[in-house]
Amino acid sequence: MGRLEKGSRPVSAVASVIAFSSVLLLLALSTLMPLAAAQHPVAVYYFYGADCPHCQAVTPVLESLEAKYPDMVVHKLEIAYNETNAELLNAFIRAYNPPAVDIPAAFIGTTALIGYELTRERLEREIQTCLQDECPDPISFIASHEEPQAPVLAVLIGTALVEGINPCGIAVLIVLLASLLLVRTKRHVLLVGLAFIIAVFGTHLLLGLGIIKALFLSGVAPVMRVIVIAVVIPAGIINILDFWREKSTLAIPAALKPLLGKLARLASIPGAVLLGILATLAGLPCTGELYLIMLPRIADLPAQRALYLLLYNLLYILPLVIILLIVYRGTAPEEAEAWRKSTRRYMKLIGGLVMLGIGAAMLAGVV
Repeated sequence: MGRLEKGSRPVSAVASVIAFSSVLLLLALSTLMPLAAAQHPVAVYYFYGADCPHCQAVTPVLESLEAKYPDMVVHKLEIAYNETNAELLNAFIRAYNPPAVDIPAAFIGTTALIGYELTRERLEREIQTCLQDECPDPISFIASHEEPQAPVLAVLIGTALVEGINPCGIAVLIVLLASLLLVRTKRHVLLVGLAFIIAVFGTHLLLGLGIIKALFLSGVAPVMRVIVIAVVIPAGIINILDFWREKSTLAIPAALKPLLGKLARLASIPGAVLLGILATLAGLPCTGELYLIMLPRIADLPAQRALYLLLYNLLYILPLVIILLIVYRGTAPEEAEAWRKSTRRYMKLIGGLVMLGIGAAMLAGVV
């Protein structure tokens, strides 16, 4: 490996890294305020019976209110001929503990409207309150009352660090640094490395923002839990099996590796930004399932949503920052790459165990 050149880069290099690598960061931060202040769709869970005369009178009222308020999502659940819906109603009753049990029944925020309490005036008043104050989704409300919840912050910190210690992003950064150290100064190594990391941070953050907004706008938040469980448990099993087989099933697609290698060898700030974006997206199969676990939990915390999403992504890039500083202070990239290869299997094992453990806990209702 060639020696590092002496001297410092001109001021234009600093300007370039700000111009190119901060674009995604600024864009991500500019969207955090709308996310924190965005109006939470008002979810109403409406239970009725197909043969219930009172329900037949109330159902059109719900439909007219849904047409009047675009941010209102009504989940209609028939219980006379659907045992699953009937069991769900029992869960709502246990959580809300209303003075009477009857149908029709509607649950909005922390309020239960049962039987003849379910009038247009009462329901519209609750809708307007929730539009103003952002009420919790009733599904989240019953979950918090029925099962003990693991501390969100502790789970977030652990999950973010495990996702950040993934072989895919670390490998790309090491290739980039190795290319830089052949022909560039330490200052340039630091600038280009930071450009790559900021691009990774911005892309990962924007991806999380997009998923959270999609969850709210589509009203599929209750379905998301099932999807997450269906994804993370098989992914955890695959990673654990890969530990024993010494292979990487969930990795950057082989077709993209030559392109990522070419971008790394360019050793430029614009190339590092593009490399960070592509590497983040292409590396999602590695440990992206862990991100999928946390996003619904972050989404359910309106007051802390923006802060927790920022914290998660800062912790996610922390391993990359540490590797950049280690190489910058004098450790050869070859040594870092040898360490990565020697620990890759164990990274897979740890990630797989975390995925499997959290997936099983979600299945059991603990988280």
